[in-house]
Amino acid sequence: MARAASRSSVLRTSAYVQSAGARLFYRTMGRGEPLVLLHGGPGADHTDFLPFLVPLARSFRLVLFDQRGCGRSERLSDRRQYRLDLMVRDLEALRKHLRIETWNMLGHSFGGILAQAYAVRHPRRVAALILAGTASSARAVEADFRRIRRAQPPHVRSRLDALVRRGIFRSDGTYVPAYAALSAKVLKPYLYARSAPKSPDPPLSTDVLREMWSETNDFRITGNLRGFDFTRALKRLKAPVLVVAGDRDLVFPATLELTRRSCRRATLVIMSECAHMMFADQTRFFNELVTSFLREGPRAARSVKGRSR
Repeated sequence: MARAASRSSVLRTSAYVQSAGARLFYRTMGRGEPLVLLHGGPGADHTDFLPFLVPLARSFRLVLFDQRGCGRSERLSDRRQYRLDLMVRDLEALRKHLRIETWNMLGHSFGGILAQAYAVRHPRRVAALILAGTASSARAVEADFRRIRRAQPPHVRSRLDALVRRGIFRSDGTYVPAYAALSAKVLKPYLYARSAPKSPDPPLSTDVLREMWSETNDFRITGNLRGFDFTRALKRLKAPVLVVAGDRDLVFPATLELTRRSCRRATLVIMSECAHMMFADQTRFFNELVTSFLREGPRAARSVKGRSR
């Protein structure tokens, strides 16, 4: 296992790699076993993890990158190039570029979907897999979003439906402000259990979001991710898996349990007093959990002292 690097000796690099017609930004920090961090969205960028997961660089070589069309990576003129299979190719191109034989993977939210797609396509390249606040099937995701909608007062549901009928995006590709505000209000309790960080959210690539998730409704998958399902393919994965989420997450326990059951060697940890951005709500505990799992295995992860259940 990797030795912990001191704060002063943490190495940092940033560069670009070319893959399948896209120029992709990546950065690395730290020494030790490689741990690639896959951000959510689709359409967010790697800064979602900062500064929360930086302490992991004392023990691991963190690899962060902006998925195609996101953050500092190239925006593509053809939105059809925003697909899961091409993002898997991007990850493999990055692994080869960095000359990494096998790596640990941590995927959060949509990044967890991408991590599963990569793991079932390249199982020998994955030493361990951490799935944070994510799901293994589109059907489970949509069931959770239906639960969230049903929990809203009737007037909120009616207002959402009315805005959806008018269209949730403007001609320039940005959200209709009224829809964006109401959707954010509905989802806010499921994103942070504590106050959201003071730093502004990174700009969202709505081209990626619209192509992959939905052009019509944040609460349904109508883009090219519709119908994804890794539940059968995960059974062939030999690497250990940590499934982790917050107890107030927008991913519900039944969805998490489905993922756990679908894996041969999976451990489920639900963090108390946490929502979807669990690494922001309980940063120290999340990092201890990840470190214990990667260094000592699932049994050690289950025994980490902190707010979990």
